[in-house]
Amino acid sequence: MPQKGKFDCRGWGPLKKRRDNFTGCEMRCQKSGQVSTEKILIVKRPMFSHYRGSWGDEMIDCGKNPEERNRLIQLAMICLCAGIIAADVFLPLGFVIWILYLVPLLMSVWLKGRYAPFIVAWLVTGALLLGSLISVTLRHDPSDLPDRAVFILMTVVIALLVWEIRTNYELLELEVIERRKAQENLEVLTHSLEERIEKRTAELVDVNRDLTADIEKRRKVEIALETANQKLSLLSQITRHDISNRVFALLAEIDLAKDLSPEPHMTESLHHLERTAMAIQDQIAFTRDYQEIGAQAPSWHRVSPIIRSASAQLQTSPEVIVTEDCAGIEIFSDAMIGKVFYNLIHNALQHGKTVTKIAFSQYMSGNDLVIVCEDNGIGIDPGEKENIFRKGFGKDSGLGLFLIREILSITTITIREVGEPGKGARFEIAVPTGMYRNAPEHR
Repeated sequence: MPQKGKFDCRGWGPLKKRRDNFTGCEMRCQKSGQVSTEKILIVKRPMFSHYRGSWGDEMIDCGKNPEERNRLIQLAMICLCAGIIAADVFLPLGFVIWILYLVPLLMSVWLKGRYAPFIVAWLVTGALLLGSLISVTLRHDPSDLPDRAVFILMTVVIALLVWEIRTNYELLELEVIERRKAQENLEVLTHSLEERIEKRTAELVDVNRDLTADIEKRRKVEIALETANQKLSLLSQITRHDISNRVFALLAEIDLAKDLSPEPHMTESLHHLERTAMAIQDQIAFTRDYQEIGAQAPSWHRVSPIIRSASAQLQTSPEVIVTEDCAGIEIFSDAMIGKVFYNLIHNALQHGKTVTKIAFSQYMSGNDLVIVCEDNGIGIDPGEKENIFRKGFGKDSGLGLFLIREILSITTITIREVGEPGKGARFEIAVPTGMYRNAPEHR
């Protein structure tokens, strides 16, 4: 059996068009906290509404459908008009009775047709005229048609107002339904967005937790590496110090032995031992310098003061002139950049043989700055131009130019030899864009 009073029907969106005299909605029916998704109900929200639908296999009855309700209103209006005509005939109260004719006109708001108020206005006009004719026929009174004509005009005006009110009401109801639907869609989207945000937040929390764990592990590894490097550095310093002391003692013993040994072959052997000990000293000095590469963060260094300082450290003879034309230039390099220019000057003095001039200059090659170190010595063989930068290549320790390339590579600076044999060596240091600038006073 159909049940009433146990179902809560909620609006779910517009269904009928504006040409109907009521606003229909798609509804879903709620029973005991559950929402039916098996049946869509056609409903009418104003009075005289009657709804039908189903809850699964169970039929429910929430009132009459729109067609039945429309027929009831029409029947009520016809009966009301007939009753008012009878009252107009038998109770000649004039304008008071005529006001009752407005009741059917007001009831036209709930009729289905869009222009129902105008149709009902014609019905009321006919009822007024019919009442006038019947009144004259039965009572033989003078006709009151002029007064009734004025009231008919009022009826037309009221019909226009009713039609306007009805139209605005429909538009308002449609807007309310659309806004309700938009609000429900917004709630669904908001809920979906909140779920996505919660899910994404949970993912980010997990990722952040993993990153925190990885950072913590990396920090521990870095601390362990730093501790190990400190220990290795300390061990290296102690070892170098001990070896240097032993080599120094060995050189002292060799000098003493050369003074005490009159035999030529023994003197030659002692000279050989002395050269070997000095080579060991050079190796120890190299390990100290190489260990310092990259130990400090790169920074900006002025080229001119570094060149002058390196030249002063070597105490070149008066016959050798060292010049530089790099004023106002700063390069971004490792803190060991002084060793680069020191070894370049030292290399020219040691291997140039006929060197009397060492010149430093600079020029632009595209966007790169090129610092040039050239001398007027014997130069370098073409087949050895790349090999001279290899570790161990050369007549002495073979570490000077190798150390130069390693220091410069920290900040992507390169070096090459482009001199001509017999005319002197020419080293070009290419400093890329971003690794050089003008000193503040030259900007």
